[in-house]
Amino acid sequence: MIKNLLCWILLAFVVVSCDKSYVTPDPVARGLNFYPLEVGDYRIYDVTDIKYQHNVPTELNFQMREWVADSFMDQTNTLTYKIIRSIRANAESEWEDDSVMTVTKNHNMVTLTKDNTKYVKMVFPVEEGKTWHHDAFNDRYDSDLTDKELSTYVDLDQPFSHADLQFDQTLTVLQQGIFVSPSLGKDERKEVYARNVGLIYRLFNRQKYEPCSDCPDETEPYILDGHERHEVLIEHGKL
Repeated sequence: MIKNLLCWILLAFVVVSCDKSYVTPDPVARGLNFYPLEVGDYRIYDVTDIKYQHNVPTELNFQMREWVADSFMDQTNTLTYKIIRSIRANAESEWEDDSVMTVTKNHNMVTLTKDNTKYVKMVFPVEEGKTWHHDAFNDRYDSDLTDKELSTYVDLDQPFSHADLQFDQTLTVLQQGIFVSPSLGKDERKEVYARNVGLIYRLFNRQKYEPCSDCPDETEPYILDGHERHEVLIEHGKL
């Protein structure tokens, strides 16, 4: 009798231990809802794209849509999402497909592959100040990661406003700049995500400066070459 009782106690202990070891992580606590990903999801952005050559800007304005068109299992048996990026001149124009990306997401990270280059867009759990190498999977830098670029989480669950955007719980991903001195140029890159919505704002601004003694305003930098781009969410939903 005592032997049977001990067996039952041991079995119960094993079951409880196993249950604890397989507790499913809370996706909201880990921040997975900053990057929602389901077939049919779409987001539309107003885009301002400015190219600089010898201090002369050329500006384009258009709209861009990112649509989760399909999902499939890749060669490693990983669930992968196909995202089609389309552009149009304005709301009255027809969409024209521009490029295709693939995204994978699990409880540890989100990766995006575009033009045969893989990037780590997010790592989980989301924590203020956490950093990672967003180009860890490509070989454009030293293989020991010493020259890899860093991404950093800031302003976790803080409100964000820009133009007509207004969201209460957002997360900003900052990417490391490449210039050691402001006199050499500018490198401002960031992405802002809102819970249950995804990317709401993206800034890409890289400029290379050159001294210019003959410029009318010597206090302003002479932009030898540069690219500034703003993407602002204007609509999202499911197709």
